[in-house]
Amino acid sequence: MRADLTEEERAAVRVDVDTSGLRYALPWVTALHADADAMRRLAASCHPYVRSSVARARRLPPDVVELLARDEDRIVRLFLAESCDDAPADMLLEVWHWWTGSLSSPGRPRTHPHFPRAGLLRFAADPNPRLRRLALDDPDSTPDLVEEFAHDPSAEVRQDAAQDPRLSPEAAVRLLADPDPSVRAFAARHPALPTGVLLRLLLDRETVRDAIVNPSLPEPVMRRIVDVLDTHVAAVRRRKNGR
Repeated sequence: MRADLTEEERAAVRVDVDTSGLRYALPWVTALHADADAMRRLAASCHPYVRSSVARARRLPPDVVELLARDEDRIVRLFLAESCDDAPADMLLEVWHWWTGSLSSPGRPRTHPHFPRAGLLRFAADPNPRLRRLALDDPDSTPDLVEEFAHDPSAEVRQDAAQDPRLSPEAAVRLLADPDPSVRAFAARHPALPTGVLLRLLLDRETVRDAIVNPSLPEPVMRRIVDVLDTHVAAVRRRKNGR
């Protein structure tokens, strides 16, 4: 992985790569991201760490993107989906089949601007819940599908339904009792919740953290919360100063 090696020298070194381990971009490759000729040369490297470091570039020439999008090493394709604004739609959908985001790029590939939207309704009944989730992103999806997904056997599908702005108030209330804690949390934050239900959630220690960030909280309630927090902070400061 040294920068001073030619590709012939690099190819002469036997390498066994653990594709399941963590992989980071090589700094010397990152420093060349703005050099289109260097990216073309390095994208054809025999070493997957070099190629995946190229894939970390935000922008790449079309021929480099096309090459990396067909790379046999799936981490190269993953890095391209996470980092490169030029990643192609078909590859992004392929990556979604086995990767739904990371701490460094939590929304991608699904939130990538090139991720396909039209035609995703074909996945609405797919046995793979990861693919079923995509159906809600289709421009032709309906509130009825949101309601259907709110009853889905998969928690990850119900999580998406609990975050969908088309979720009905009745479904949002029902999901507050979902067996999955993440679904319950998203339901408590949903703006469709009736005000009375939302106020009750504020009085429950298990739900207050989610309810307090619900955008539908009435303004007087928000002001009251701020006043209480200000009073609490002032009291803490007085105790510290008294010491």
